[in-house]
Amino acid sequence: MFRRLHLRLGVLAGLLWFGGSFLLAQQTPPQEMVLYNGKIVTVDDGSNTSRIGTIGQAMHVKDGKVQRVGANAQIRALAGPNARVVDLKGRTVLPGLIGTHDHPHDFDAVNRWIVKKVIPEDVVVSRFLDGSPEENLSAFPKVLGEAVSKARPGQWIYIVVELGKNWEYSAGARGLFDKKIFNILDGKRIPKEMLDAIAPNNPVLVRDVFTGTLMNELAVQQSREVWKDYPEFQDCLAGREGPGVSGAGPCGAGNFLGAMRWAFPDVMMRNHYALMREVYRLGTEWWAGYGETAVSSSCFNPMCVQVYDDLDRSGQMAMRWHYGWAWVPRTLNEQFTRNFVNAMAGRGSDYFWFGGFSNAGVIPGFCTTATPVSTQYPARTWRCDVQPNHPDYMTLFNFLKSGGRFSFHSAGDKDIDGLLEVIEKASKEAGMTDEQIRAKRHTFDHGSMAPRPDQLDKIKRLGLIASQGPAYIYEDAPPIFAVYGERVAEWNAPHKRIVDAGIHTAIELDRPLGSTDFTFFHYLYWVISRKAWDGKVYVGDQRVSREIALKSATRGGAYYILRDSVLGSLEPGKWADFIILDRDYLTIPEDDIPNIRVLMTSLGGKVVHLVPSLAKELGMEPTGAQVTLGFHPSKW
Repeated sequence: MFRRLHLRLGVLAGLLWFGGSFLLAQQTPPQEMVLYNGKIVTVDDGSNTSRIGTIGQAMHVKDGKVQRVGANAQIRALAGPNARVVDLKGRTVLPGLIGTHDHPHDFDAVNRWIVKKVIPEDVVVSRFLDGSPEENLSAFPKVLGEAVSKARPGQWIYIVVELGKNWEYSAGARGLFDKKIFNILDGKRIPKEMLDAIAPNNPVLVRDVFTGTLMNELAVQQSREVWKDYPEFQDCLAGREGPGVSGAGPCGAGNFLGAMRWAFPDVMMRNHYALMREVYRLGTEWWAGYGETAVSSSCFNPMCVQVYDDLDRSGQMAMRWHYGWAWVPRTLNEQFTRNFVNAMAGRGSDYFWFGGFSNAGVIPGFCTTATPVSTQYPARTWRCDVQPNHPDYMTLFNFLKSGGRFSFHSAGDKDIDGLLEVIEKASKEAGMTDEQIRAKRHTFDHGSMAPRPDQLDKIKRLGLIASQGPAYIYEDAPPIFAVYGERVAEWNAPHKRIVDAGIHTAIELDRPLGSTDFTFFHYLYWVISRKAWDGKVYVGDQRVSREIALKSATRGGAYYILRDSVLGSLEPGKWADFIILDRDYLTIPEDDIPNIRVLMTSLGGKVVHLVPSLAKELGMEPTGAQVTLGFHPSKW
């Protein structure tokens, strides 16, 4: 009884610790800066058109904010005696990019550059597999055996399976077309019994770089000990869903209890807080290297809140975080949780603030009204998160009724039907007007097979924000077209249709990039071109201009994360979050957009990413995790 109370108070303490950090963080004033002789793209036009707004030659930054944008002579005259003066030499400057459904804390834990730098072999023996599924499956027993030979009894072994430089080994995207592309962490190809036989004296955690997760029995036992006072975890850790803890069951990635969320921070690294903290600190620098200066994410485990609040308090955040509470909804008293979450929404520091309640991730295409046109796959509609028979439906209903803000990880058009219904029903029961509902800025994420055209009017009326996932174009358009046909393919991430309807849109990454050659600009390119991995254009009439794509990734993202008054454009008084590029996003050939390099990233006027060539030019030291750890930008 005492332990249960202690653990639940620990979860609450993490929330309260975050709540007390509002004014403590990131207080060192950055250096004044004047940038001139460039192309400053302010994105100060707020319309849903391709008008981009003011473009200046120079920009003055002071006290962490944009002071003025204008002509060279006009802005250079504003420089103080200690200002850093930067000759852009014609380069383009954009507002910092904002990702609205990302999981840095999940993906930093599988980033080989970060893990190998931070976690020594005498703490965790880690290995990375970077071959094809067939190669990785063949090599796995030997790799695990070698790791066991290096580990002490009881020491953790951690194996990460990468999915290719272009996600070419992602079974979800390409397995339909190539039987050599399969998920080696399905619990069958690498059974739990194999892990136990090869590593009888070591806990073993196996992850792919996305969501796949396996554990041996010793790892499960340690997980059981950590969560022993949480009944929700016992079924998933009892092996009732088959060997390991991968997939969509109670411990699957598509669940609040997903092991890939907590196995690394809350179990494997629970006695190594300083190392775990450094993994996530470097992670904020890593994502800033893509030009991503702000992110919206969910905290799926208690440690997430603690670590990022700690980094914020210490002034070590290299990106801004808007986060949603996505821990097990029954962990604390429902009424208390509901009231607390509602009271906290929008509050926090300039670098770490609370955005409301979020459901766990779901598996794309599992909640749809569509019927397959292919006989190869049956219709799958069993994974619907917003239906009255879902165990957490009333928690969500009461949360919305009490005035809460909800960010929904959707997967399919039927999910959107359920979301619209519960928002409208709960809000109306509370006596809210449509205007009051719109003011909440509820969101739905991904755009996987949703929304349908007939859903747009209600989405707009209720003021929902559409976070669009370009990865669902690049990865999923071919299998969606093959299984569901052209009509349903037109529902998939229909960016132009949403923009034309006057609905706020944003851009999400939602994928691990550290093991790939992809950048944020690949995502913008996929929205602009609608090209998938097979080189084909899918639903070309949903292509948008590069200006619309940029607006979604800046102004749209700022609106989503509740900071549109200070982020999203380079206007006087807004935070000086900006990036310097090696080529002109607005004029280069469309197919050259994925090749854009981010040379420098500024967060509130502080340089958090700087490649060697520009650093030499400016007389500064190169900085940022992608540079210091030897990733691609270290050679630029």
